[in-house]
Amino acid sequence: MHWFVVLPDCVAVQAIPRMLSGAALLASHASGRPWLIGRMPTGQCTVLTAGDQRLAVLGQSPGTAGHLMQLAQRVSGPRGLSFPTDALPGSAHTVLSVNGHVRVQGTASGLRRVYRTTWQGMTVAADRADVLAELTGAELDDRWLAASLLTSELPNPLNVRSPWRRIEAVAPGNALLITPDGRERVHRWWQPPAPVRSLAEGAPAVREALSAAVSARVNTLGAGQPLGCDLSGGLDSTSLCFLAHHLGAARLVTMTVQLRDPSNDDVLWADRAARSLPLATRLVLHSQALPAQYAALEQAPSVTDAPSLLLRSRAVLDVCAQRYARHRVTVHLAGHGGDEVLQAPPGYLRDLLRRDPLLALRHARGHRARYRWPLPRMLHGLADRRTYARWLADEAHLLQAPETASPPLGWGPPLRMAPWATPRAVQAVASLLEEAAHRAEPLATERGRHQALHRVHTASQLYRLMRQDLVEPWIALPYLDDQVLEACLAVRPDERGTPWRYKPLLAAALDGIVPTALLNRTTKAGSGSDFYRGLRQHRRQLLDLVDQSQLARRGLIDTAPLRAALLAPGSRAVQALENTLAVEHWLAYLPPRPCPTHT
Repeated sequence: MHWFVVLPDCVAVQAIPRMLSGAALLASHASGRPWLIGRMPTGQCTVLTAGDQRLAVLGQSPGTAGHLMQLAQRVSGPRGLSFPTDALPGSAHTVLSVNGHVRVQGTASGLRRVYRTTWQGMTVAADRADVLAELTGAELDDRWLAASLLTSELPNPLNVRSPWRRIEAVAPGNALLITPDGRERVHRWWQPPAPVRSLAEGAPAVREALSAAVSARVNTLGAGQPLGCDLSGGLDSTSLCFLAHHLGAARLVTMTVQLRDPSNDDVLWADRAARSLPLATRLVLHSQALPAQYAALEQAPSVTDAPSLLLRSRAVLDVCAQRYARHRVTVHLAGHGGDEVLQAPPGYLRDLLRRDPLLALRHARGHRARYRWPLPRMLHGLADRRTYARWLADEAHLLQAPETASPPLGWGPPLRMAPWATPRAVQAVASLLEEAAHRAEPLATERGRHQALHRVHTASQLYRLMRQDLVEPWIALPYLDDQVLEACLAVRPDERGTPWRYKPLLAAALDGIVPTALLNRTTKAGSGSDFYRGLRQHRRQLLDLVDQSQLARRGLIDTAPLRAALLAPGSRAVQALENTLAVEHWLAYLPPRPCPTHT
């Protein structure tokens, strides 16, 4: 388990390193007091000093020591702790200490989060919520657990809460500033770009940003060290394979997983791609050799600071990691996050309607055919002018209503509770939404941009937990680098999200690097039958998990309908079922935390 904690420059916090199990001193303030403690992977903690200034880069960034030192010397001073964050490609936390004043920030995507809490009246920050829970003895938050029973992702600002009381994340794009006496304030350092570029204008910037992101990982490898790259057959991961090859990765080891789902044509596309990468070492995991989904049920998971949806496919991913390890792969590129940054959710239709009504209606017809919206519902969605706060308040009263009670093209997907949620759980979530509605601001003024950012934040949290669960080899996610995110969001959403082409932005950006036949793929495979097969094969273990339900003990679910869904799963309950099982498994293996020792 890797983690770090950021401490203010004051005497009282010097006791903290002794209170956290396994804590090592990573760096000190200029005063000599502890500044950074924790356990970090080899090569992912760089600390540089310039007089009283300290700069720590925790993660993967290709900056040389000299380059980083120049950045450290450009810090403007303790009040704003201004820092040229766009100068660091790759993905990393950045922490500054200037005359005892501290600034800590993650990434704009949210893949690298910052959590904060108060310890003896002083703000302490970390990259994991559970570490702060160990420090403070925080209790689990039943209202957060109730919200985990939503069938869709948590809306903003509920998505910055943690499973523990009084511990929450700093919103992505914000930095936490801590004074020497432990007081805090939040500073906004990143704003999404205006989406004004055409596809032709934006594609070169996406190509440049994605190339820099992949180069950052290639450059971290030693001479002759192999680079792993998922060759799933999907367009996102396949493009990374060709880009890594194009950028001079000396040894490329690709991985193709052949799922059992007969409708999944990914392996066919992977075979076509492999023929154009003859020098790569190709690993193929055939379906007969793969464990079923949910095969990891009885295996104690890695410790994550929130429930991870990786439970479903953990056993398969463990086999992939073992195969990579046999070929000495320590870093592998994955295409996760590509869907979220390269495409645009259909909420852009309402924004487009004001600027170009005819084009908006043409796009609406295409999306209506794709999502099978009845015409009256689509028109209702296009005419919906509610604010974000009003939408949250309305959804608070529809938590058990049919999804059709909410028009399409809202600020997010309909917020609905799992069928097995108790009235207590429903009331808890309703109160959270109503409280949020009083102060909630959207992530952007336009619905489409808000939806796009929220999807990126949600995906980043999912893959952040995946990286906590799968420690080796290190999973690199170039699509979620801030420079890639910014380049993609600068392209007009109607061109990114057109209903008539599949990921046209990626196809334009990597034209000439990825074979044209692969860029012209229009399908996206699923793994639905693998999910149902896993449920059937491990039904006994899943029922045992439900029989010992921690959520039921807290009065948040009724196990009878949950058992019924396991015995006869329907397609409408898949997401709710996956979410609930992940939470139950996480709670079942949550390590006990001793009460903190105050010294």
